[in-house]
Amino acid sequence: MNNSLIFTVIDLIGKRKTENLIEKGFFNKSTELNEKEILECIERYKEIDSDFKVPSLDKIKAAMENSEQILLKSGELGIKCTSIFNDNFPDKLKNIKDKSILIFYKGNLNCLYEDKSIAIIGTRTPTERGKKIGEALGEYYAKEGFIVVSGLASGCDTYGHRGCLNIKGQTIATLPCGLDKYYPPENCDLGDEIVENEGCLISEYKIGTNPSKIRFIQRDRLQAALSLGVVVVECAIECGTMHTVKFAQKYNKKLAVSLHDEVNLDIETIKGNLYLLENSDAIGLSNIEDYKKYKDILINNISI
Repeated sequence: MNNSLIFTVIDLIGKRKTENLIEKGFFNKSTELNEKEILECIERYKEIDSDFKVPSLDKIKAAMENSEQILLKSGELGIKCTSIFNDNFPDKLKNIKDKSILIFYKGNLNCLYEDKSIAIIGTRTPTERGKKIGEALGEYYAKEGFIVVSGLASGCDTYGHRGCLNIKGQTIATLPCGLDKYYPPENCDLGDEIVENEGCLISEYKIGTNPSKIRFIQRDRLQAALSLGVVVVECAIECGTMHTVKFAQKYNKKLAVSLHDEVNLDIETIKGNLYLLENSDAIGLSNIEDYKKYKDILINNISI
C-alpha cells in the first residue's frame, strides 16, 4: 500500500476507522487501489459498522488529489512520510495497542530504530535547577549512546534536547502539529539543529495541521513508545507531562524522576515528582551514580 492511499483513507474516515479497516484485512501491504476500489472497501466496512457514513466517489477522488498534493508539498519542505505497511516504519510505533499507522518525519529516521533511547520531559516552566538537570541528563545519556526523545516544547524538553546536542548527540522531537511549522515557534532553530545533527522530527499530522489538546496527548504517547525509559525532570501533579507518564506505565517503560532538595518541595512544578515517587515505582535520580544505575536498568531491559 502506498502512502498516498492510506493517507487518502485517513482523510476520508479518520485514523481509528482506518486502523479498523487494516486490522480486519480490508487493506494490506500489496494493496494498490483506485477510487472505485477504495469505495468498495469502505462499503464492505459498513457491513460491520452500520452507523458508518460512506463517502461519495467524488469525495474519494478529491481526497486522493488532496493527499497527493500534500505529499508533494511535504517533499518540497524536506518532509517525508511512511506508513505501517512500509518496511522502514518503526517497530516501536506499530507494536503498541494504539499504534501509529502513518508518520511524517524530517531528518534521520534511523534514530527511531535504535534500542537505546530515553525520553527526558517535564514542565515548560522549570526552576533554574530544573534547567540544569534537564541539560545534564541530555548530555549524560547522549554520551552513553542513547537517543534522547522529547517534545521540542519550551522548558525541560528544550534543555533535554540541548544537552544532547551539546555533545553532538542524536535526539528525536515528537510534534503535535504538521512539520511545516515547528511548535513552539521560538524553537525553530532548535528543530533545525536537531535535523542537522542526524536527529529526527516526527509527527502523525500532515502539513498545515495546528496543535490541539488531543494532539499534544497523542504526541506524548509517541515519546513513551519510542523510549526504553522516561525521565521526569520537573512537573506539577496535574500537567501535560503526566500524559507521557501514563503512557509509559501503559507500555511498561521504566519511569524515573529527578530528586530535589527539601527547600524546593513547595514549588508547584516539583510536586508531581514527589507524587510519582510516592505513588508509582518511579526511580529517583539525584546524581551521576543514580544516572548510571538507571542506565544499566534500561540496557538490561533490551535483552529481556
